[in-house]
Amino acid sequence: MTTDNSNAQAVIDAATRATQPAELVGRFFTVVSPDGTVRLIDLEAEREKAEYAHKPRRKTGEYRVHDAESFVAYLAKHADADTEVWADAVAAKITGVLDANTTVDGPRHEEHRVIYGVLLTEAWKTWAKYDGHLPDQQVFAELIEERATDVVTPSGADMLEIAQTFKATIGVNVESSKRLSDGQRQFEYRETVDAKAGKAGRMEIPETFVLGLRPFEGADAFKVTARLRYRLADGALRIGYKLDRPEDVLREAFLSVVQKVETGITELELINSPVFLGSR
Repeated sequence: MTTDNSNAQAVIDAATRATQPAELVGRFFTVVSPDGTVRLIDLEAEREKAEYAHKPRRKTGEYRVHDAESFVAYLAKHADADTEVWADAVAAKITGVLDANTTVDGPRHEEHRVIYGVLLTEAWKTWAKYDGHLPDQQVFAELIEERATDVVTPSGADMLEIAQTFKATIGVNVESSKRLSDGQRQFEYRETVDAKAGKAGRMEIPETFVLGLRPFEGADAFKVTARLRYRLADGALRIGYKLDRPEDVLREAFLSVVQKVETGITELELINSPVFLGSR
């Protein structure tokens, strides 16, 4: 009876020893179950972390911030000398790769990132919405009234009065006439549009007006020229504008954000590389 108990205990002890984890390479371990099956454990797999490791072996994750200051602050907390920063003007975002590959220690995982995707301001989105369109006069006047603080030249008050009192009439003038060989006379006409504004009809209607806009949150403000357009159709007046090269303004605004990030990185001496223009 004693011998049987001893044999049973020996089997239990052997099975227990067999289930102890055996390290393979760094993060990988094997565990042999009592039934003889072998289980591979990855300490960095999310399901296994809590069970087999008190903390991850390295930093991972993708984190998003909304301004240049937060981007630089995150780099200051987590970056090392080999961290890379990429500025993508097409996607309008800046990416910091905290565990970028190195020239000395070789490749790294590149799975710890911070991303600053610039956000369009409400002012820019509103003016861009009507760019190139000719809404009716009331819609245009309401737009100017809502965004009068964005108008630099002429003043917002003058631009609002122009929008509210704008009137246009079409006239036809006879330019010339000539007698044809069959005795009939041919006339040439020129159509004219008489546009006036102001309560007394004496305000000058500008060909362009200038806006002061911050395209992105946290970016500098830029002057944007808008070309005034109007048209009479079936007796109704339609007024609108066309922004002058808005894509250039957006690019310049994005580069101003990049400059803020680059200045913060340089002042804190965070990384060895410059900001790369491109995408990751």
